[in-house]
Amino acid sequence: MPLFPRAALAGLMALASPFCAAQALWVCGLSDDAVRLVCVADADPTLPAVADVKPTAMVGGTIFPLDTRRQYSVDLWTPPSDMEFVAQLARATICYRSPGCNVVMATERPVVMAALRR
Repeated sequence: MPLFPRAALAGLMALASPFCAAQALWVCGLSDDAVRLVCVADADPTLPAVADVKPTAMVGGTIFPLDTRRQYSVDLWTPPSDMEFVAQLARATICYRSPGCNVVMATERPVVMAALRR
C-alpha cells in the first residue's frame, strides 16, 4: 500500500477515536408527577467516561458532552401533551452538539426510576 493512503487512514482513525469514546446513550422519561424530564446515561462501562473527553461546548455554565455519571432533569412545569416535542427537547438539552450522543425516551416511568437507583 502506498504511504499516502496509510497516512490518510491513520489520520481518519485518530479523528474517529475521540468520537467513539464520547458515545453515550441517554435514557429519558417523565418524573412521577410528569412535570420533569429525567435523564440518565446508559453508558458502556468498557468505554472511558464522557467526562474524560475534551469539552465541545459550554452553555450557561454547563459543559458538553454531559457527565455520564450524573442524572439530569429538565423542568417542564406542566404535564406535556406532545411527547414528540418532549423527545426533541430531550435530544436538544442532553446532547446539544455532542458527537455520538443519543437519547432514547423510556416508554414507562419505572424504567427511568429503576435506572436512577443504580
